[in-house]
Amino acid sequence: MTMSTLETKVASQARPTDAWRHLSVGDLSRVAVLIVLLIAGQAITPSFLSLANIHVTLLAVAAIGIMAYGMTLVVITGEIDLSIAGVAILSCVAGGLLIPAGSAALVIGCTLLTGLAIGLVNGILVAALGIPSLITTLGMLGISRALANIFSGGQALYPEPIGAYLWLGRGELAGVPVPVVLLVVLGAAAVALTRYSIFGRALYATGGNVKAAALSGINVAGVRTAVFGISGVCAALAGMLESARLSYINPAGFEGVELSVLAVTVLGGAALSGGSGSITGTVVAALIIGIVNNLLNQLGISIYLQQVVTAAVILAVVMPGMWQRGIAK
Repeated sequence: MTMSTLETKVASQARPTDAWRHLSVGDLSRVAVLIVLLIAGQAITPSFLSLANIHVTLLAVAAIGIMAYGMTLVVITGEIDLSIAGVAILSCVAGGLLIPAGSAALVIGCTLLTGLAIGLVNGILVAALGIPSLITTLGMLGISRALANIFSGGQALYPEPIGAYLWLGRGELAGVPVPVVLLVVLGAAAVALTRYSIFGRALYATGGNVKAAALSGINVAGVRTAVFGISGVCAALAGMLESARLSYINPAGFEGVELSVLAVTVLGGAALSGGSGSITGTVVAALIIGIVNNLLNQLGISIYLQQVVTAAVILAVVMPGMWQRGIAK
């Protein structure tokens, strides 16, 4: 048996027929809930499907969705990344400290490279040293937040002199906000990566059966390190988009966002045990959460009740798939 044939076999074992049936049920559940929410939202609030409100909703989910792309790749391999909020903040602060230089390329480049570097450190700690990803990324979350406050002196940074930076959060392309354009473009790239590339097959194989993946010749450590690096870049980019939209870099920002991103990832069909998940499911899940939050805000619902409703929606979408999996077993 050739290496490519064995690699394909391992990947297929990580995504068996029953798993695909389960994912189909989950996909249908997500789409059904999304349609119901759209209909209910328009019935309750006549302006719900207006261009202005769609604009607001998509902007609200752009940063979370981009972070969730990276998180989905990590979860597919059977790992978890809870450091994304800290990575986003520290990366933005690192870039923000270069604002006086007046170079957009320098600020943006430093922000993204910092996210990549932190992500790779996470990956090396997990893949090479064998430290559980939960422990590694929780520790990195605290370290990153602390360093962001130390480097910034606990003070916000203001990127107004860097027009290109602000354009990333406030600009438009053909009438579409730049963050939304990036959400779509990066989503398409992530779909291509996971569905049609050798690396994508290696992702599912690693998450489905790490020992079999290693025996098939897949560089498991390399795959794990790479997905953490990608997650770091996604977090840095999302942090930059949000900071540009708000026009300031807050070293204490993104509080608790890692849990929201994880919720979107799981709602999108990714199993924390690894081996399953899809970018398209993540996109639909992000839209569901965004629409729910938007509708509840318009209705004047308190933030605490919003959390209860959001959790109920997640359970409503996830439970049919879990029930199907239980029957299959």
